[in-house]
Amino acid sequence: MEDKIYTVTQITEILKNLIEDNFPSNFKITGEITNWSESPSGHIYFSIKDEDSLIKCIIWRSTKIDKSFKDGNKVLIKGHLTVYEKQGQYQIIVEDIKLSGVGELYEKFLKLKEKLEKEGLFSSERKKPLPIYPLSIGIITSQTGSVLHDILNILKRRAPYLKKYLYPASVQGEGSEKSIIKGLKYFNRKKNVDLIIIARGGGSFEDLFVFNDERLAREIAKSKIPVVSAVGHQTDFTICDFVSDLRAPTPSAAAEIIVKNVDDILDFLTRSEIELKRDLIKKITNKKQTFSSLKKTFFISTIVPINKKKEKIGFLLEEMESILNKKINDYKNRKDLLKNTILKYSPLLKIVEKKNFISMMKNQMTLDLKNRFSLLTKDLKMLKDSLVNLNPSQILKRGYSIVVDAQKNTINSIKNIKINSNIDIILSDGVVQSEVKKIKEEKI
Repeated sequence: MEDKIYTVTQITEILKNLIEDNFPSNFKITGEITNWSESPSGHIYFSIKDEDSLIKCIIWRSTKIDKSFKDGNKVLIKGHLTVYEKQGQYQIIVEDIKLSGVGELYEKFLKLKEKLEKEGLFSSERKKPLPIYPLSIGIITSQTGSVLHDILNILKRRAPYLKKYLYPASVQGEGSEKSIIKGLKYFNRKKNVDLIIIARGGGSFEDLFVFNDERLAREIAKSKIPVVSAVGHQTDFTICDFVSDLRAPTPSAAAEIIVKNVDDILDFLTRSEIELKRDLIKKITNKKQTFSSLKKTFFISTIVPINKKKEKIGFLLEEMESILNKKINDYKNRKDLLKNTILKYSPLLKIVEKKNFISMMKNQMTLDLKNRFSLLTKDLKMLKDSLVNLNPSQILKRGYSIVVDAQKNTINSIKNIKINSNIDIILSDGVVQSEVKKIKEEKI
């Protein structure tokens, strides 16, 4: 029997049918990506390999899957096997692809991220502000390695005054999240720091996965002390980064961010001193002008009425003197008349009686004049005392004070004050600048 001769196409079709009919229509295969490339048409061509073999793969443009992979990625592929007839080679038509091993962890990461984000643990509203000038910080990291050394060196250079407390924790491997949680609880219980840094150097996604623990995320969210996440490098992201009050690109960057440079602080204090002096001079000038205005107003409202009273008293005294002189003249004239009458009729006894009567009347008039003058003097003293008591400086010396707001408006009710607002308390010998921390309503 003569051997059958096949064409290349026939052999290719036979192999294609054998493969497609006898191999599972959907199977999974794992390997490492190589020769990843995207054609102008939008199709993705690459190969998947292991230590000994290689298979070509294709992702059609219309396939709705993640296509952000690269050479070297270890992946898990789902697809079906076929033969590319024109080149006589078998290949995998890819229907799904994801990172192998890490891919499962990444899916867990995404699910937890979505869950916590829906709960609001990542929202900016719940994040606590970092203290501008912290005086003490807590560091949760491994006590060995370069991370702690780098952080301490930067803090020593930028803020030598800062107190630093280390909670040595395991930051890689099974159970590490418990160690970090204990550190958070420790600092929140002690309340001896203004800020907490959770730090770890770079590593693979698997190495950093401890920072994607849900219990750790919730403990960070519960912390009463602001938490800075300084895990891995700038391109690494963990759940810890999202839930913390601030995410630093690296541990060293965290040390740079949380404290001001001591030279910058000194420069700020110098500038603040200059501005404070300028503001004080301006306020003193304004107070002098206000005092001058008040002095003029006080003179018009108090001194002028007193002068009018003095003027009235002067008129009264002149009137009294005129009346007195008139009465004296009248009595003198009457005396002369009586004297003439006495001389005319020579009644010695009546002369003596009249003389005594005149003396008594004179004494009585003198006493009346003194009493009237004493009353006027007392009225004048009362007016003078009232003037002194109405003087604002005298009122302040008796323990009273004047409260004004930042616009120098007088505050006479708690309704005109807000929490955290600045007020000035004017006393007899100076001004106290205060910030309102608490307002208590009290009926007086």
